[in-house]
Amino acid sequence: MFPKSRNWMNSKCTQDSINRLPDELLISIVSHLPVKDAIKTSVIARRWRYFWKCSSILDFDGSKVLFESDEPIWLIDERRKFATTVNKVLDLHSLPTIEQFRIAFDLDQSNAGDIGKWLQFAFAKRVKRLELNLAESYMGRLDKQYIFPNMCDTIERLRILPSGGCESLVALCLIDVDVTEETLEFFISNCPLLEELRVRYSNYLKKFAASSPLVRLKRLEIASRGTCKSVEICTPNLLSFAFYGILRVSINLKNVSSLISLSVGAARPTIVMDNINQISGSLSRLETLKIRTSIYNEYVLPRIPDLHRLKKLVLDVSTKGNGSLLCFTSLLNAAPLLRELALKLNWSETLIKRRIYVPAKGHIRHQCLEVLEIQGFAGADIDAELALYVIENAPSLKRINIDFRRQKPDLMGKLEIGIARAGNHTQMAMAREGVLMLKSKLSAGVELIINQ
Repeated sequence: MFPKSRNWMNSKCTQDSINRLPDELLISIVSHLPVKDAIKTSVIARRWRYFWKCSSILDFDGSKVLFESDEPIWLIDERRKFATTVNKVLDLHSLPTIEQFRIAFDLDQSNAGDIGKWLQFAFAKRVKRLELNLAESYMGRLDKQYIFPNMCDTIERLRILPSGGCESLVALCLIDVDVTEETLEFFISNCPLLEELRVRYSNYLKKFAASSPLVRLKRLEIASRGTCKSVEICTPNLLSFAFYGILRVSINLKNVSSLISLSVGAARPTIVMDNINQISGSLSRLETLKIRTSIYNEYVLPRIPDLHRLKKLVLDVSTKGNGSLLCFTSLLNAAPLLRELALKLNWSETLIKRRIYVPAKGHIRHQCLEVLEIQGFAGADIDAELALYVIENAPSLKRINIDFRRQKPDLMGKLEIGIARAGNHTQMAMAREGVLMLKSKLSAGVELIINQ
């Protein structure tokens, strides 16, 4: 008989160690797996057969199916399969309460019957974290966007909340869901534990306002395609605020003194700064600022608020190569303690080349800036200019991370290898040429990391 291999022995020891763990811990481990993977654990051993039915985290994420298949996808069929899977799992679930319930798939108003049952299930289980991410896939909408039940209507409310309340809710996220300000006000008023609220792309949300102070709310995000015109809240413990829109909106944050993270998006950087300046009185503790905008022309930013505690600045920019990112250097000047600058570039299909402008050393030196990250680097002048500015004006620079991958501008946020794929050899060569140019300008001791 041949001796058993060391790998087999190690595998056996690992399996025995896992089997000695108590059921409660194994159920906790299974709970943190996606639902499909959690179900697969039932074949490990007889003891594992029912662990997935006791999962406190139900994460139904089927969005990858719409992108990763090599075969043609029929959205109606995929929706039917997805709903069948969810319904079967919910029928077999045995815990009285759940921590998290998440749906991530391209669904719309035609699926309202199933979604309503899922909401009823989640609230009956006293869910703490609820997310409906119904973001549209690349195949387009078949029906109008899903409409969240009107919680101010008694019949609708009793249908969704058969047990009478939603007091356990700690976090609520609605993406590509049409929800009114009245329904949001209902949740704000009836969820005393609510700490996080995210609402993206509701066509029904014209304004966001709370009639009373939101004492426990710590994170708030509103994203609008242009329908939301104003935000007015009193949130003394708010730590993170994000507003993504198109045009200027009215933003009034009352009694906000703890804000450490801010994200603002708009069609042009000047509009972004107009929106930021409205809440300049709430930025005394700000440590992270993210800006999402488009650059297609030359811009001069308006008044910049004092950002004396800012440590990280993220610029998420869509462009085709014209214009200049150097307008953002005034933000760097307003942040003397800035340590990290991250640039995320979303390019159009056609890159515009122009003569590169080599910036001179500024009168303000960024003494604390240590890290520069560029995702979607193309060496297309507009990104190289900002990198050169940092190299010339950040004497403490330690590392530059350059990533050739681009963020694909779809609603699911999928990454694609934008310039490394077949047919883009010219763009790849341009990016590598840009890297060589930056490398020649680096001081000794500055690390250059390339990801491609």
